[in-house]
Amino acid sequence: MKSSPDPKAVNPLCSKCLRSCKQPAGNLLLECPRYFPLPFKVEKHRFDQLGLFDGDE
Repeated sequence: MKSSPDPKAVNPLCSKCLRSCKQPAGNLLLECPRYFPLPFKVEKHRFDQLGLFDGDE
């Protein structure tokens, strides 16, 4: 398994992202196409789709 990187050694943009592909602090990132910001006031983020066409009425 891949160990999680030290939070102090991670790029500032990556430290605000939910994904696990963290880059070292020495890399200069202007933007990231995979950037997914951390949600606010959510304990665990779930990747569920909305039930728009379910039978729930």
